[in-house]
Amino acid sequence: QYLPLRDTDIISNALNFSTSDCHVIGGCDIYTTKAAGSDKKLYKNIENDLESQYATLVRLSASLSPPYRSAEAPEIDLSRDSPFGSLSQITARRTFAYLIATLNASHPDYDFSHFLRPSDFRKELSLKSVMRVVDSTLQNLRPNKPAFYLAPPVLSRSAPVIANSVGNELWSPRMWELLDKEMGLRACERYSYVPDDDPFEGETGGSLWAMHYFFFNKERKRVCYLHLRGLSVISHSPVHAPVITRSKKLGVERKVSSVSVGDGAGKRASYWLGNKVLQDDIDTSGYGDDDDDEMLIAEPGD
Repeated sequence: QYLPLRDTDIISNALNFSTSDCHVIGGCDIYTTKAAGSDKKLYKNIENDLESQYATLVRLSASLSPPYRSAEAPEIDLSRDSPFGSLSQITARRTFAYLIATLNASHPDYDFSHFLRPSDFRKELSLKSVMRVVDSTLQNLRPNKPAFYLAPPVLSRSAPVIANSVGNELWSPRMWELLDKEMGLRACERYSYVPDDDPFEGETGGSLWAMHYFFFNKERKRVCYLHLRGLSVISHSPVHAPVITRSKKLGVERKVSSVSVGDGAGKRASYWLGNKVLQDDIDTSGYGDDDDDEMLIAEPGD
């Protein structure tokens, strides 16, 4: 279930802007892992699909003569570790299902449950490394002065609807403070989605670059999806993209599954909040290469 939080609206606003070279589109979506009926069905289907693929491949491998068995080893081995742990454990399979359900909800024109594999994800061991990648990317891209002649294109319901040419917010350590307040970042498992092929290529003509990060807090039963893509200004026209509503049907329809997970991020509020520094100030300006437990991000309330 999508959680409409004002903090994530502020973060998403900072993830959407244009430069003279590219449109940057992104979002920050937080969901609860308390599954509704359709989500439970999706989770079960993913678990069954993993087990079915493995059983089929094991039978195929056993039917081959010994010289060919190693070459035809199962691509999905439930006894082998994945980014989520051993897939023989229900908790690992359930985490994999959570991330697929999150992608489906944030990109409702696509159904990721039919083609994603555990190997499409990577476990991120260092929170500070993730923060550095996001910070350096955005700080290098964000123009010092707004480019009012450019507007980020509206490509899917997962992208925020903005009427101005650039987001009102600038990316800063405050964004990590807001995210930490909602997620408790140090307590989160972290994953990145790194597919071999861009699943959005048919919709956008391909991204110049992309990043997809997930923060999973088991205790809070929440998953945060932080995503960002850079699109060429030349190949993505017109200059002034139209402002559309969430309910308007997009031209590209990819979803083929009968399993519905709802509009998810489409329920996000369509307005953006002004600058307001929250009470829980967390100093993130000095993080370096130390372990995550020595970070300067503090748990809310500390």
